[in-house]
Amino acid sequence: MLNYFIDRKNYLILFFTLAYIAAFSARGLALSNYEFLYYTALMIAMIFLGVKVARRLHLAFFILVNLSVWGFLHLLGGNFYLSGGVRLYDFYLIPNFFRYDNFIHLYASFIITLALYSLLDNFTHEQIRRRYWLFSFILILMAAGLGTFVELAELLAVIALGATGQVGDYFNNAFDLFFNLFGAVLATIIVYYYQERPKFLKKLNAAADKNN
Repeated sequence: MLNYFIDRKNYLILFFTLAYIAAFSARGLALSNYEFLYYTALMIAMIFLGVKVARRLHLAFFILVNLSVWGFLHLLGGNFYLSGGVRLYDFYLIPNFFRYDNFIHLYASFIITLALYSLLDNFTHEQIRRRYWLFSFILILMAAGLGTFVELAELLAVIALGATGQVGDYFNNAFDLFFNLFGAVLATIIVYYYQERPKFLKKLNAAADKNN
């Protein structure tokens, strides 16, 4: 039974993702929340692209799971309200500094950077790989660029759907970009310590053995 689910784990992720999108979309239609339906349409396009990429380049299961979880948390943040009528996206996890919205941006950028590393790892020239600071800088710029597209999508929602109250002001936009950057930097640090650094240590050990 367990092996059955393990063999079909990618399909389970897809079904879970489609199920929560369908549920949140039905709620959006019932409430005539066109801004939310707009974001849902963007997410469906991202899923379609993600499935295509995953089939060709075999993204790790860990990355696929986290992308799906991020999508759920993103849609939950725009639809769930706490006591007092505070939308989850506007709730402060750290008072007056770190909101749920900031966490979602950090988490998304973190996972996207790991996905970019997974995609580029086997196609990156060895001279760049030897200079991990350069490779990580490229990853950070790419993740930041993708984050900018998200902000442009929010700008379109403001222009076309009058979503200023939901999207936020200039400071909200600036903090979104900041936490996008922070998530990307954090991901490159973790990749270094868990993926790149062991190779460096192996080289040191090999050099030490050679000298002995």
